[in-house]
Amino acid sequence: MPRPHWATMASAMAGLLILGMTACDSTTPSGGTALSVTETNDIADAAADEVDQAVGSITSEGAAFSVASRQPATALFAPPGGGCATVDNTTDTDADGAPDNATFTFALPACTFTGFRGGVLEITGTINISDPTPNGADFNYLATLTDFRFNLITVAAGTFTATRNGTRALSGNAAGVSLSNNIILVRSVPNRADATISHNLLLGFTPAAGEILALGQPLPNGTFTQSGTFTWSRGDVTRTFTVTTVDPLVWDATCTTDRKIVAGEIHATLADGGYIKLVWSGCGEEPTRSFVRATA
Repeated sequence: MPRPHWATMASAMAGLLILGMTACDSTTPSGGTALSVTETNDIADAAADEVDQAVGSITSEGAAFSVASRQPATALFAPPGGGCATVDNTTDTDADGAPDNATFTFALPACTFTGFRGGVLEITGTINISDPTPNGADFNYLATLTDFRFNLITVAAGTFTATRNGTRALSGNAAGVSLSNNIILVRSVPNRADATISHNLLLGFTPAAGEILALGQPLPNGTFTQSGTFTWSRGDVTRTFTVTTVDPLVWDATCTTDRKIVAGEIHATLADGGYIKLVWSGCGEEPTRSFVRATA
């Protein structure tokens, strides 16, 4: 018999937490903070990672219940056999897809997946998902991540470990929703010291003209904006960035891949004005990344 809507919620959310790690260019006009190519690449990866994760947490593909459809979509985003987590409570009083209070526990060997992006993926930790309004069906939920770890081992470039603690809280209505994203990430890649990234971000989604969000329906065309700050630290180096949306991220519901943002631009800006630029340009494409150094 089919699994309840929410039963693969945490594992589908987990599926979206893996992102490709692509190279980015660094431009260095005179003046301002200078970032090495390695540092630029690592910070840009973390910034792009959190955009995709936050977008995924707003959609059914990322949270397995949606502000729109509340339906699992593990075939698109989750690892093979993504329903590996055990759950301690199945109660959903208002039947809106968000359980009243459920903890999903990921453990090995059940949450080991061979062949994921050409490697082996191991998932451990917990996600608690609760409904702040359990007696009234709506879009709201709170997800709490505790030592939630992805370890991806590949023979090619891209091996990394990401451990997350913190919360994501969704609220809104048919005209639009907001996701408050407060996550501390420890990101490990081979041959470099660990980096810690503290995210305090807000992601908003607005349906396109003539469309609305509706329970039981797929997420429609629309746009995302992201704002807030994140702080990236490695060793004795700490850098804080302010995130702004230069051009809203365009969500194309007809895109058939796991990356449905087809246009848009976000900047992560240092205090001196230098910024990391992320630009999306097509269905299924990762954003291009570059560092623009502040001028004197």
